[in-house]
Amino acid sequence: MATLAQLESQILKLQRRADELRERESIKVIAQIRAMMDEYGLTTADLAQAGLGTRKQRGRPPGSKNSAGSKNGAVKSKLPPKYRDPLSGATWSGHARPPAWIKDAPDRSVFLIDGASGKNGARRGRAASVSHTTGAKRAGRTGAKRAARKSAAA
Repeated sequence: MATLAQLESQILKLQRRADELRERESIKVIAQIRAMMDEYGLTTADLAQAGLGTRKQRGRPPGSKNSAGSKNGAVKSKLPPKYRDPLSGATWSGHARPPAWIKDAPDRSVFLIDGASGKNGARRGRAASVSHTTGAKRAGRTGAKRAARKSAAA
């Protein structure tokens, strides 16, 4: 049976061979690209104008475990945080799966961040609940507001 040191040396040798092969193939590809650019009279400025001259990173970078912009495997939310754990300082946007620190909380409003319970969140919640209870099609913002006022008054 091979030892760990032997396996690691084999891995290094194979990695070097793969790198050399990749380098040789990339030289061939670059030559093909240059030939095609010459054939069609294209320049690097033409590529940049078409949006092809800049290297944009797509997907996950090589060797990463999660998407770009993540740290220690945690994916950053694109939404602003709405709730904060007072003990750890961890935040949650209120979307997707709730974290363990708020999952079983009977009243999540205790964890609300100042300003997170502003008009927008309250208006969205009221309008959505009213439209479902009345069975009406989306009547627009004014209709939903009016219906919400009526149900609150009743």
